[in-house]
Amino acid sequence: MICKRRSHYWQSGFCGVGFASRIRGLGLSDAGKPYHREDLRGDLVRAGRHFVAENGYHALSVRTLASMVGVSAAAPYRHFADRRSLLLAIAIDGYADLVATARAINAAAQSPEAALIAAGLGYLEFVATNPRLAELMYESELTSPRIDPALLEYQRIGQDVLTKPLRAAAPDCDEEDLSIRVLALWSLIYGFATLRKRQMVVEFVPYSIGDEDVARRMITLAVHAAIKG
Repeated sequence: MICKRRSHYWQSGFCGVGFASRIRGLGLSDAGKPYHREDLRGDLVRAGRHFVAENGYHALSVRTLASMVGVSAAAPYRHFADRRSLLLAIAIDGYADLVATARAINAAAQSPEAALIAAGLGYLEFVATNPRLAELMYESELTSPRIDPALLEYQRIGQDVLTKPLRAAAPDCDEEDLSIRVLALWSLIYGFATLRKRQMVVEFVPYSIGDEDVARRMITLAVHAAIKG
């Protein structure tokens, strides 16, 4: 039966967009077969991270990801409203890993100063290992023109990773000054990581100094400056 505007079938939602929505709601594939997957959302996020790591986030689409995990084009929409929602989930997964690593570093550090240096080096390592994921997390449509609230919350958690040890290392610093010191420290860590990712550091240091040595010296200087104010 051909679907016509204002017909009973159109109004009851069995044609056009309404039909597709009902198919998704029933958990059916495009072929009309029941769809079962224990952790489809997790599979999509993991596949999305793999795609971003290999190709960057620009070319990622919901349809491409569905094909990668072997499900119908409609199946991902049970978990993600659109492409942006999918990108956000991938970015949050990256933030969760970064925060977990930073907290583990803080817990294992022998002193507040050591915790700050290790946290800075840990971030540099994360960006060097995951440059395309870092771009999605910090330099994408999720952060411009305004950062997504979900990512802002993770950035606040990251700020706390620096604030707690810096407060312990500089106990006489008031909260206003502390916030400025944390911002200055984070700006240097983030800025250096960005320059390093874009291959814009090598021209500024002698070839006799190795890349890892440069990174450690930069982070150590930044931490000492933040502590001394």
